[in-house]
Amino acid sequence: MAMEVAQFDALVLRLPENVLLLSGFWPMIGAAFLVFPLDGTPVCIIPDCYKAEASSALRSVQPVFFSYGLTDSPPSDDAVRKLLSALPGALNWRRIGYEAAFEAIAPSWNSAESLVPAAGTVSLLQSAFPNALLVDASGLLKKERRTKTKYEISRLEIASEISAIGLEAFQHAVDVGRTGVELAADVEREVMVRATGYRGAVRVRAYAQVTVGPEETSLGYRPNVISTTRQLRRGEIALLELGLVADGYWADRTRARVAGTPSELQQAYFDTVVLAQEAAIASIKPGISASTVDMAARSTIQSAGFANFFPHITGHGLGFGYHESAPILGPRSQDVLEAGMLTSVEPALYDSSFGGIRIEDDVLVTSNGSKVLGPYLKSLI
Repeated sequence: MAMEVAQFDALVLRLPENVLLLSGFWPMIGAAFLVFPLDGTPVCIIPDCYKAEASSALRSVQPVFFSYGLTDSPPSDDAVRKLLSALPGALNWRRIGYEAAFEAIAPSWNSAESLVPAAGTVSLLQSAFPNALLVDASGLLKKERRTKTKYEISRLEIASEISAIGLEAFQHAVDVGRTGVELAADVEREVMVRATGYRGAVRVRAYAQVTVGPEETSLGYRPNVISTTRQLRRGEIALLELGLVADGYWADRTRARVAGTPSELQQAYFDTVVLAQEAAIASIKPGISASTVDMAARSTIQSAGFANFFPHITGHGLGFGYHESAPILGPRSQDVLEAGMLTSVEPALYDSSFGGIRIEDDVLVTSNGSKVLGPYLKSLI
């Protein structure tokens, strides 16, 4: 067991993505604390205003609720400290793991404002467990997140299927005169309206970024792009980057479309990207190096004569976050694929003369190969 090897008596977590990992509950704002002991029953300390949501989601975890946000509620730190100190066996814990090194985090459901562990959390834990040494458990948690369980895969399949609703909305909405802002809004609206309740999904949110025209789409290699009020002209490309979360589980998809009929060059670029993605997906299986998957895509693009137009990696891990640290499908990656890993596969071409084209899907490493989650058509028209 990973905790035993690391000599942790308990983990105390509050990032919603990690609470979800070990409890099945995706906290709303980050005010919940999950205590996961080496021995004994895990406990989740939760604001009582979220009792209904927590009670229906927790798996093999005991909920403990405290009054939060009301005029007669005690300070939340005091309430949590008291509950932590009273946990069975807490006084005997000597080594407690917490989240010290998560610099990139997935937002909670209330993505406008999330609570994160920082100096205040460390002080709270030190006062609740005065006899224990606090140790960063970020590495252990990230390693545990690399491969997904059967249940987690089922939830990730739902997220990817929902993301296809956004891809469909984009395909239908692209037209001459539409702006990136309008297209992004169309995608987000369709996802929230049509996907809430899909296969039991309760909390669904899309984060769509759409760029239009060569000046904008040729910058699509950046970590994020900006949707503007520039109008799409006939024959130009619109590029959708879509992050999506369904009850804490993430999908990451991209599609490109032309307003009107694509030129021969645009179609040649697009066909090359499709072939590169298919080559990369076909190479995915347990035991293969992530750099080999990257090379499958990159060599396809090189053979077509477009090597200078593919500046980024072929893919990245995801699942409990929009982007995760493993596996990385890149030329210098040291990662080796394992069954249960989930990775994006997103080869692309960017050229200021025509714009940018990227196709991105989420691919599960299976016991004998790979599976695209939520498959959706790939077409410029």
